[in-house]
Amino acid sequence: MTARRDVALVTGAGGGICAEVARGLAARGLRLVLLDQDAEAVRRVADGLAGRLVCDPLVADVTDARALESAIGSIPSEHRPGVLVNGVGGDTRARPVTELTEADLQSAVAHNLAGVFTATRLCAPAMVAAGWGRIVNLASVAGRTYTRFSNAAYVAAKAGVIGFTKQCAFELAPHGVTVNAVAHGVIGTDRIRRAWADKPARWTADRVSRIPAGRFGTVAEAAGIVCHLCGEDAGYTTGAVVDVNGGLHI
Repeated sequence: MTARRDVALVTGAGGGICAEVARGLAARGLRLVLLDQDAEAVRRVADGLAGRLVCDPLVADVTDARALESAIGSIPSEHRPGVLVNGVGGDTRARPVTELTEADLQSAVAHNLAGVFTATRLCAPAMVAAGWGRIVNLASVAGRTYTRFSNAAYVAAKAGVIGFTKQCAFELAPHGVTVNAVAHGVIGTDRIRRAWADKPARWTADRVSRIPAGRFGTVAEAAGIVCHLCGEDAGYTTGAVVDVNGGLHI
């Protein structure tokens, strides 16, 4: 069973950056497998990509390894993805470490790292067999340094994504498979805007003022570099962490 260069699996495709990634990859001629735990949301995205899907959207929680394995295993064997975008994750709770518990760490790892691990180990063998593959993991500026917008458990999980990316890049490079991470800063997704909506105006202005670009990134800007790393012309880029953060971390 080998992977196809023209098929991409995008997790977290029900909205935000990864929905835009799915649309961008479709525009580049790829066919898609969409996965999200929100059946209604991922169906809405799928409806806008009629004719580009190789199967019905997959509905699974990436924190449930067995459910994720079952979902990916259901992809038709003739359409094994040669491109994988691991997009599930996030945590908008700004809490000090003194208020965190082990449960917070376990949750952060489950939502931000464990699914990346599981999807990668399930998809990589077919890429190796094909001698070609592209894996892009969504990390975060938080995993590169520190955060004012989330918490230490999230930082630890996203740093783990970066470490996992580099090791996989090293192991898979001889097989023609690239593995990269994109470390986004503050992107104006609906989820982020909702999380910030109830904050005092002074709080929001202070946070935005700390971004050298002076604004949120757009979803299109966030998705564009992901789509590039999925392409044929990104074949000599592997193990990289690409910063998309408006100068928040340089």
